[in-house]
Amino acid sequence: MNIAAPRILILRTGHTDPTIRARHGDDDEWFTAAMEDLGCRFTLRHVPLDGMGSLAGFDGVLVTGTAAAVRDRAGWMRPLTAFLGERTEGGPPVLAVCFGAQLAADALGGTVERNPRGWEIGTVEVKLTADGLEDPIFHGLPERLSVQATHEDHVAELPADVIRLAGNSTAAVQAFAWGRRLRALQFHPEVDAATISSLVRLRRAVLEADARRQGALDAVTARAAVSAILTGIRASGHGRAILANWVNFFVRRTQA
Repeated sequence: MNIAAPRILILRTGHTDPTIRARHGDDDEWFTAAMEDLGCRFTLRHVPLDGMGSLAGFDGVLVTGTAAAVRDRAGWMRPLTAFLGERTEGGPPVLAVCFGAQLAADALGGTVERNPRGWEIGTVEVKLTADGLEDPIFHGLPERLSVQATHEDHVAELPADVIRLAGNSTAAVQAFAWGRRLRALQFHPEVDAATISSLVRLRRAVLEADARRQGALDAVTARAAVSAILTGIRASGHGRAILANWVNFFVRRTQA
């Protein structure tokens, strides 16, 4: 199936911080900017206020991240959880990111919890599994990817029928798959280096406190740990390549 201008529904699960929004846009705008050359038409629904609505007529669905946590069990999460947990190949393909990935794991029977290793934020390296190397979502990409991340929770356990596609030492589940319908990413393929830098600076106090909990001996060491995160941030085209693969091989259903 070759869809000339696929219709993509963005299910936004929250807003980013107002100061970040003023400078870099909101979560949905990160996706539309990263995918601007892919020929897609986008429709936005803010799930906490608008609900999910009908999926009729859409060729693909994106589920964004949010500051909310799966363990909050907010009422607006219930229909989205039911949708993500559907074990059927019917309906449009889904790409779930960060909180979206965690909610999908929870919906399918996995376990999501606060990561005992603390925050993962900044530019991070993830390694593809053998299954990941064969999956179209990572077509043409190397075994080790450089991507932007920001999350405090993680998928601690996947259900047996879900395939792990990538991981690293901080979060063993960085990407997973269920059938052809669902792909989920713990990291943020839509976020650029400038935005993640602003997010680190915004959360500096939180991250310094987290560094102390993770073993930094004093405030100076904690500040240095956060400065090292900022120094390590770099641009990478891997995230945009993943988004392009999703559109080409899942939405348009071309052959890898």
